[in-house]
Amino acid sequence: MIKAEIIPGMPPGAFARRARNLAPASALAVLAALAGCAGSPPVRYYTLTAPVQAGKSAPAAPANYAIEVAPVSVPAQADLPQLMLRSGSGELTAQYSDRWSGPLPSELRNALSMVLTRQLGVPDVRGLAPSPGLPVWRVQVDVQRFDASTAGPAVIDATWRVRPLQGMGAGLLCRSRIETPVTMPAGSTDLEAVVVAEQKAVALLGQTIASAVQSQGRQAAAASAMVRMLQCTR
Repeated sequence: MIKAEIIPGMPPGAFARRARNLAPASALAVLAALAGCAGSPPVRYYTLTAPVQAGKSAPAAPANYAIEVAPVSVPAQADLPQLMLRSGSGELTAQYSDRWSGPLPSELRNALSMVLTRQLGVPDVRGLAPSPGLPVWRVQVDVQRFDASTAGPAVIDATWRVRPLQGMGAGLLCRSRIETPVTMPAGSTDLEAVVVAEQKAVALLGQTIASAVQSQGRQAAAASAMVRMLQCTR
């Protein structure tokens, strides 16, 4: 029950008027809040870590080294909870009902770590002390562009480095551009197809980086025709 407080010195009859005025205002506020909630579309959350494909397995014989995937840096315009869609004119629009399940830098690091550990058959020891004498390769990624459009493609521009922490081989610094097609079902407004294309782009980046670690930093091989190797230096 809503109660009106009696204030000392309140004129006669004012208490009754205060009680009558308070109840409708409160009821209207509650109804407005409920109407706002009912009209809001549900929020969908996505991850960049793609499901493991059937038949895909890690190497049978694990390598005798480990990797350390450092935090990934992303441009400020992409570092938002919402998915960002690019228009033909280059405008970026935030999709407030479609969001990443975690901060984008963490999503990228975790997805790359998953690809690398499966591709190489080695652990990611970030945050852990590796076994004494175990060689460790550090992977650093700086993303300059990360966006997509419903007409495609999903695009990642990234500069990345692999280097040994114990001086067991040469390091390699490369820049790659990945473009993956977006296949939207006819008449659909669901952004699942955009996310799948972005997952694939991240996976191809991870596979390309894995080739550099496998070569002990001597060279890198594009994982697909959708990957362009723009530059590599040792």
